[in-house]
Amino acid sequence: MQSAGALVLSSGLFPLLSPSARAAQAAQAAGTLEVYVGAIGPGQYNAGNFSQARFHDPRGMALDAQGNVFVADYVNSVVRKLGTDGQVTLVAGQVEQRDARNGPALQARFYSPECVAVAADGTLFVTDSGSNTVRRIARDGMVSTLAGKLEVEGFADGPGAKARFNHPVGLGVNAQGVVYVADAYNSTVRRISARGVVSTLAGVPGDAGWRDGTGTKARFNTPVGLTLDGRGNVFVSEYFNNVIRKITPDGKVSTFAGRPGKGGFADGGAADALFLHPQTLSFAPDGSLIVADTGNNRVRRIAPDGTVSTLAGNGDGEKVSPGALPGALHLPYGVQALADGSVLVTGLNAILRIQPAAPLKT
Repeated sequence: MQSAGALVLSSGLFPLLSPSARAAQAAQAAGTLEVYVGAIGPGQYNAGNFSQARFHDPRGMALDAQGNVFVADYVNSVVRKLGTDGQVTLVAGQVEQRDARNGPALQARFYSPECVAVAADGTLFVTDSGSNTVRRIARDGMVSTLAGKLEVEGFADGPGAKARFNHPVGLGVNAQGVVYVADAYNSTVRRISARGVVSTLAGVPGDAGWRDGTGTKARFNTPVGLTLDGRGNVFVSEYFNNVIRKITPDGKVSTFAGRPGKGGFADGGAADALFLHPQTLSFAPDGSLIVADTGNNRVRRIAPDGTVSTLAGNGDGEKVSPGALPGALHLPYGVQALADGSVLVTGLNAILRIQPAAPLKT
């Protein structure tokens, strides 16, 4: 009888939970998608704390050693910082003053800042895709052109001012200060030495396609996202080939995930998974490669064993729906994994945070 009474008492507890409380429990079990900074809605500009700040098409993000996140605020034409103090500040550029001008941080201008990378010493690198250059923001705030000629497209290797790019997008920097760039419209991956000399790591300009191989034997079709692992390998997403490629430090290119030239959606093993117009990339602390799968309106995870799964997004790109995962995303572009095992993603002018049920950390 005592046992039966306990059962009756236990079952009677469930109606005491409100619908919102039950939803919160379910969300916690599944993981959540939440607004981290800014607000979902029309593009704007506003500074202030994380809830007050507003963005207009935020794109690539980068994390420094202190936990600050830097964001290329594309339409606002500025680079901003999400500080560990909960404040959003302007790093460089002038709001909606689309130009390519060097100088002190708040006097300099960007045409269309696309992606950001942070060196070990705190130096920032920015691909200013509209001006076909890679810009440098020194620790003292001075903005200069690292490589390329402002507002001149083309292709050329050589010292920074003599080099040419055609819509540079993703970039990363290694511990030695070498910068790698996805030169999208040249369908190549470029390398800028610590002394500012540009060379081509892989691909052939003007010869878009798909082929694995070393250096000039490899072919790409509009590489856009780029990140580095701890061993110096470069990972690149290809907008039109719909795959993720891996490039070793000596320039050997292989297909890491996806089926070349076959866009679509499928989770599973790396060779069987499908992507659609993937964009930026970021490595999580557990070794997973996070992919902004823009065309599928999802964020995907490539686990260390090569298994591809969906981290967030149900494929409905009409809106952004926070709450229990998978939620809904609208054309996610920027992704940045954080030290706590969560992932930031941009969507509808806000920066969202994906909190997986099992954080992506060791």
